[in-house]
Amino acid sequence: MSKFKFTWGHGIMVALGCFMIFISSLVFFSGNMGEMVDDNYYEKTVVYQDDIDAAKRANAMSNQPEIVQQANGYMIRFKEQPTSGHIRFLRSNNSEFDVTKELKLNSRMEQLIHAEQLENGQYEVDLRWVQNGQNYLIKKTVNWNSPSS
Repeated sequence: MSKFKFTWGHGIMVALGCFMIFISSLVFFSGNMGEMVDDNYYEKTVVYQDDIDAAKRANAMSNQPEIVQQANGYMIRFKEQPTSGHIRFLRSNNSEFDVTKELKLNSRMEQLIHAEQLENGQYEVDLRWVQNGQNYLIKKTVNWNSPSS
């Protein structure tokens, strides 16, 4: 019966095997490291210049809409009636908490994004509207902290 003798060649093979297992485990356990903010990201890059122009028009307005934090949510206030539009509250860390609403202003030209629809944390607000045949865009970062928490 022969006795097994561990040599330096065996050591290299064990070290190489351990390294391969380590690298394989890194690849396997890495998973999804994040989400894209928008599902149509690549299509939107093509029309990005339109967004830049819309943001410039909104910044040049003397009567810009306001996004005001209140205890019951965020109030969107317009000074002039838009033709159409929508508002999006986007969470970069979890798209399940995104809120998208069409603009439906009340008689005082306001719309409330209610606190029940928002989770505590940071949102990217994307307010887009059409007024006098022109597109407008306001982007803003807000932090929502529920008063009850």
